[in-house]
Amino acid sequence: MQRYIKRPVEDESSVQYLESKGVSRCFAEILVAHGINAQNYDDFVGDKDTFHSPFDMPNMAEAVETISYVMDSGGKILIYGDYDADGLTAASILSLFFNDNGIENDVIVPTRDEGYGLHAENVLRAFQNDFYDLIITVDCGISNAEEVNKIVAELGVEVIVTDHHELPALLPDCLCINPKMGYPFPYLAGAGVAWKLVEALAGRDIAAKYSDLAAVGTIGDIMPMVDENRSLVRLGLANMRHKSLCKLAELSNCSLNLSAYDVSMRIAPKINAAGRVGSPTAALSVLLSRDRADLPKINRLLELNERRKQLLDDITAQSDGMCDISRIEHERMVFLYSEGWPHGLLGIVASRYKEKFRLPAVMMTLDGDAYVGSARSIDSLNLFEIFSACKDCLIKFGGHKASVGFSVAKDRVEELRRMLTEVLAQQDASLFEKRSFYDVALGVDCTAADVMELTERLQPILPQGKVVCRVTDSVTSANAFGKEEAHLSATLSCGLEVKGFFKYGAYAPYIRNGANVDLLCTLEVDSYTHNVCGIIEDMVLTNSVCFDEAYKVNLMRHFSPQNRDMSDENILPQLLAADSVAVVFDDYETYLKYSRQYDLDRLCTDIFFDSGLPRVAVVSPLQSYCFDRFDKVVYFAKNGLSRDIPNAAYINVSPARSNLYELELTRNTCAAVYSALRNKGKYDSLGAVYDKYLTAKLSYAQFVVAQRVFCELGLLTIVDKYNITLNAAEKKDLADSAIFGTFQQ
Repeated sequence: MQRYIKRPVEDESSVQYLESKGVSRCFAEILVAHGINAQNYDDFVGDKDTFHSPFDMPNMAEAVETISYVMDSGGKILIYGDYDADGLTAASILSLFFNDNGIENDVIVPTRDEGYGLHAENVLRAFQNDFYDLIITVDCGISNAEEVNKIVAELGVEVIVTDHHELPALLPDCLCINPKMGYPFPYLAGAGVAWKLVEALAGRDIAAKYSDLAAVGTIGDIMPMVDENRSLVRLGLANMRHKSLCKLAELSNCSLNLSAYDVSMRIAPKINAAGRVGSPTAALSVLLSRDRADLPKINRLLELNERRKQLLDDITAQSDGMCDISRIEHERMVFLYSEGWPHGLLGIVASRYKEKFRLPAVMMTLDGDAYVGSARSIDSLNLFEIFSACKDCLIKFGGHKASVGFSVAKDRVEELRRMLTEVLAQQDASLFEKRSFYDVALGVDCTAADVMELTERLQPILPQGKVVCRVTDSVTSANAFGKEEAHLSATLSCGLEVKGFFKYGAYAPYIRNGANVDLLCTLEVDSYTHNVCGIIEDMVLTNSVCFDEAYKVNLMRHFSPQNRDMSDENILPQLLAADSVAVVFDDYETYLKYSRQYDLDRLCTDIFFDSGLPRVAVVSPLQSYCFDRFDKVVYFAKNGLSRDIPNAAYINVSPARSNLYELELTRNTCAAVYSALRNKGKYDSLGAVYDKYLTAKLSYAQFVVAQRVFCELGLLTIVDKYNITLNAAEKKDLADSAIFGTFQQ
């Protein structure tokens, strides 16, 4: 089974058109995959900007007339925004514009606990302290007809709704400005709509002063970088004059020439952090500090972001312990709920689990008598349609194909789980195939320098729009770094440095002395070395001679000396036909031997690490490998020297490498290891003890098995690779150890 697939060409005519313009076939396919076609190619390669007239938006002329009247008469305006980067920048655009024109205005934004949208009670509360001649919403309001009616009825004040979300069946009874109501480009962000309103009020030259904020909001809301969005972001990044944003970028280690990637990965998350773990007004105050960098407010935003990261780690650690892999595979989703999880972090955690398991993920936290939730979906499924099928179980829900927010009564949570499971079970199995697409194979189609050149031509580009490269190469050096050595840095033989974050640090011990890898990555310029490096999106190991010792050590670390009930090979065809199956081998050569004998082409290959795929040939799995999620497990094993795998069918193996199961373990070997371990206190780890005292005397596999003998006899307790205890006890006979006896036969 292919794990990595080159992205298919879906618009051959546009590819041919680009080729006629002198673009190579390879690059033409990449450009078309990123939305560049025969119709818009000239916009991407030239300096031409696409700006539509703001008055092409329905109701814009009437809104300008109303706002101008309030401005000319010295009225006061209330701006109602949203708590995310888009809503906050949209509110800031209007507020700064009114300030620059001497118009009194105030901004209010709801908290995440209050929820998205226009809340009439917030507006009524604001009117208790002051009076406003006009209310303008930004990035919200189009779905709040009832709230608008209540505000108008009780206050008698006109409301203008500016929004960009999907149109409901019933629009508010007021002036509504939304690009989806008939504008030539319907995909503006909320900040883009606010910017168009300023353009309509004062002209594009004046509006350009606020384009930096509009760019941040557009990028933060992950809007498509085409048409007017592309032009607006390009204008905003080129005119980044906002002093507090510039200081925030500097403190966030952004490049001198701020890019859309910088904004997406380093700026927008910090703006969003305020609303996720504190008050969104902390970010709003930074965005309103345009003319001077307000360092205390910026530092407060950085503090909230650090708090967000810590809370995120805490929630992830807690939710990891709640994951039942077999249940996740059966239900085709991650479904977790608890108390005390901040609303604003649910979506991020759901996104992590969606990426980890490549399945839809649903996260919920208790709020009064209901659970509030956030869900994220894989590309092949429409999550909004799936939740629509369960709407009778929900208090409310909303969202789109990839993301849904909802609430459900706490006594109906398990009912929701059952309904979602039923709907997902009806989906075609092919939609859940865990395959990844790439754009170009480095070293085959082009070089890294070629990809970087093409990336520059695609700017502004979001992280999701980067060119995905496949690299098949060998590793010359590797090390783990960061907190708990969770991250990986490796250099490939082609000279490219690649980095993998969060889970990839575990690969370092296996590849640091050389290994073959097959990986997908995007390319970027490292902010410290200024060299091009690859950011790993997915990676698998392929067999290498350097793994031979690792196969043996891994087996010796985890084998059980007991004899098994061995199954007949005649049952293999039935077992291999299962939709979810793992076929386990202790080394790669034995896997190759049996793959010639049996049809294993439908299986992907996992070496050491669990890929989460449903049908795999597993070579030398780590102890953490999860077999519970498979319907069937077949283990080609040597009796008396095999692992404990629950519910596995054991097939007696004829190994390709007979020495894999052979080990010389004598009393002298054990005595040498025990003597070395008594000096453990002087060294950081068990590996350091071996390096200091035993390298010339015995193999690391012997060192590992001797430790297991001592543990079995109660002479040694291993806490982790850094901490052990030698237990004071009466003299033990090595013959009492079943593990020791395994190698005396």
